[in-house]
Amino acid sequence: MQIHQILAGYADGDAISNEAALLREIFRRWGHKSEIYADLSRVSPSLTTDCRALADYTAGASDICLHHYGIASPATGVFLASAARKIMVYHNITPAEYFGGFDDAVAAQLRAARLALPEVARRSDAVWTVSQFNAAELQAAGIANVKVFPLLFPPTPPDLPPDPLILKKFAGPLKNILFVGRIAPNKRIEDLILAFAWYHRALNPFSRLIIIGSKRSAARYYTMLRMLAGDLDLSNLCFEGFVSSARLSAYYRTADLYVSASAHEGYCLPLVEAMAHGIPVIARAAGGTPEAMDGAGVLYDDLAPAELGALFDRVLTDAALREEIIASQSRRVRRARERNPESEVQALMAGMLG
Repeated sequence: MQIHQILAGYADGDAISNEAALLREIFRRWGHKSEIYADLSRVSPSLTTDCRALADYTAGASDICLHHYGIASPATGVFLASAARKIMVYHNITPAEYFGGFDDAVAAQLRAARLALPEVARRSDAVWTVSQFNAAELQAAGIANVKVFPLLFPPTPPDLPPDPLILKKFAGPLKNILFVGRIAPNKRIEDLILAFAWYHRALNPFSRLIIIGSKRSAARYYTMLRMLAGDLDLSNLCFEGFVSSARLSAYYRTADLYVSASAHEGYCLPLVEAMAHGIPVIARAAGGTPEAMDGAGVLYDDLAPAELGALFDRVLTDAALREEIIASQSRRVRRARERNPESEVQALMAGMLG
C-alpha cells in the first residue's frame, strides 16, 4: 500500500512539515511506500531532495492520501483528484482579515480555502484536526465524524552543541524575552513589542526582546513592526529572522521568558518547544493555544501593554511562581513525550488499514 501526503509547501521549522515527516516515518516503519508531495515553488532549498513534486503524485484506489489543509493551493486539487482513499488533516485557516492590507494575495488564498473547506471535507473519507478548537469549527460547519490528532511533539533531537556566537551575543546580565514563530499579522507581535517597551522603560532597562521568524511571511507587516520599534526608540529589540533548528536551540538557552501574543492559533507547537527547554511561557488564551499549553504555563487575555509588561516582571522576579510554572510545564512536556503516535495513528486509520 502507498500512504502519501500532499502539502501546500514544505519548509524548515514549519510545524505542518515536521508533522508530515514524522507521519512518513511511521508509515515507512509499517512497511508502506510513503512520500511527501508539495508545490516545489514553496519548498525550502534544504528540503528539495526530501519531497517530490505534485506533478509526480500517483495513487490507486487501494492507497491512502493525506492532505494537510490550511490554505488554498494547487495541492488541494491534486488531493481531490486522487483515486486513493482520502484523509484531510485540518490545521486551521487563519482569518483572511488579518492579512488584509499586508498581503492581499495571501488573504485571497485564505478566503478561498475557507470557501472550499466544506467541499474538501465532504469529499474526504476521513477528517482529522490538530486540536479540539479546529474540530469544533468543522462541526459548526456541519462536518461530522471529525477526529482530533494533536500535533506531534518531535522526539528529543540529538544533543547538538549550541551555536557559540549566539550564546556570546546574548550573554550578559540582560533578561531575554523570546518569541519564535512566523512574522504574520495574526501573531500580534505589535502587542508584544508594546508590552516590552513598557516593561523595559518602567521596570527593567536591562532587558531585551528577541524575535525569531522569517521576514518573508508578510513583508509589509514586518516593515510595520520595524517602524513601530523605531517610533518607540527600542534599541534592545532584536529581529533575528529565520534560524535553523540547530541554531534555535541556542536562542532557547539564552531565554529567560517566552511570550506569545498571538490572537489566532490552530495549536502552536513552539509553546511546547519552549517548555521543553525549561523556559517559563506566557501566552494569549486564543484559539488552540490553551490546548497546546495543556494546563501549564501562564495564559492571559485582554491585557493592556502595561498589564502584560507587569506580568513579564512577575514571572521573571517571583522565584516561587517561576518554579511552579516550570514544574507545570515539565509535566506537560512529559505528557507530550509519553504519547504513542503509532498507536494513535493506527487507531485513526483502523478502518482503512484493514
